[in-house]
Amino acid sequence: MIDHTKHLTTILPITTSLLLLLVPTLPAASPKPPSEPSFQFQDGDRVVLIGNTLVERDQRFGHLETALLARLAPLNLTFRNLGWSGDTVFAESRGIFDNPAKGYQRLLQHVARLKPTVLILGYGSNESFDGPKGLPRFLEQYRKLIADLKSRSEPKARVVILTIPPQQLPGLRRLDTTHLFSTKTKTKTKTKTKTKTKTKTNRTAKATPQFSRFFIDSTVARNRQINQFNIDLANFARHNSLAVLDLNTPFQRPSEDRLLFTVDGRALDSTGYQILASAVIDQLYPLDSLTVHLTDNQPPRVTGPLAIQRASYRDGRLVLATRPGRFVLRVHGLAKKRYTLKINQQDFGNVSAKELSTGISPSVSNPPDGLAKLREAVIAKNRLYFHRWRPQNTTYLFGFRKHEQGNNAKEIAQFEKLVAENETEIKRLKQQVLNRITIQPAG
Repeated sequence: MIDHTKHLTTILPITTSLLLLLVPTLPAASPKPPSEPSFQFQDGDRVVLIGNTLVERDQRFGHLETALLARLAPLNLTFRNLGWSGDTVFAESRGIFDNPAKGYQRLLQHVARLKPTVLILGYGSNESFDGPKGLPRFLEQYRKLIADLKSRSEPKARVVILTIPPQQLPGLRRLDTTHLFSTKTKTKTKTKTKTKTKTKTNRTAKATPQFSRFFIDSTVARNRQINQFNIDLANFARHNSLAVLDLNTPFQRPSEDRLLFTVDGRALDSTGYQILASAVIDQLYPLDSLTVHLTDNQPPRVTGPLAIQRASYRDGRLVLATRPGRFVLRVHGLAKKRYTLKINQQDFGNVSAKELSTGISPSVSNPPDGLAKLREAVIAKNRLYFHRWRPQNTTYLFGFRKHEQGNNAKEIAQFEKLVAENETEIKRLKQQVLNRITIQPAG
């Protein structure tokens, strides 16, 4: 019998070396995601992400877009990121050299040009610093922003609200490193008349850094603010018939040690975005069925949302591929004996034909083939599109100094061709992101 509890269930495994860091426990319950998410992607969706630092930094790492493209490879999906660090629902960071109202209008103009069918919105982190008294003003403007964005989008565009991830204790810069290093002075006599003094820093001394009580308490208080906003965000989304994705609960792990998933206690790092991507996939596509039917003298028949019709069965050995995602695997028609199961070279041990027929839910932690290449292409596309809609030297190209270099502004539109070329490559690569499953007689 396989002990499946030993394998962490995730579509995007964490492969980097991770530090451990305590995350203060939240005193209140986080809003729960809908039991049956009301949102599903559709073929031809043009997805536009809008929000603050959480959204803007997502394009640097590409985990969320990569996960969705790989899981939904048969669908034709495009993603455009219009996130802006430090932004609020009032577009306070988008003004550049103008006032926020101008930045707000520019945002609407960009959305009108893209005509999205799906709007994914991530706001509230900055506004939550105002506490409960700031909630009414925040939600009133959020409602207005959504209405303005939808009026520039395709008819019946769907909206997804992201809740706010928690904060961690700040990084190593906040540690007390007073006793991290010790120094030793060594005097060496070379001749009768000359001596040399050498000071050596002992960098192997054990450190005992401690977080101050202030930083622990302030982080707990901060997460209380975030939690209250998340509860109201979830209620706001449901009352307005909007989909909501919980980005708070997935970071609350039961173990006493916590992954370091932020850069500075606030902004997510690559690990944080992997957790975020897995959380989104798990909420939208919790558990799929993958069934294999074996019949004499017939090729294996594979069914289910993740199925790929590329299976072979010879001499009791079954080899098949699936799209990434969590699934219950059932295999009907195997001889009554024991088998070894491997997925992406991850060994799931010895399992009986009866167990495979009843169904098992392996938690795959090894990455599927082709995932890294797809993510590289996604990040490259995001970088190109960033320069398309937020070019450097924008003041000289489009602003009050355009009389100096405004003649070069026409070149910015040429990024569209480069983005389109990358999209073509992404469509090719996403078809190659596959889990490889091997089932063969044990022994």
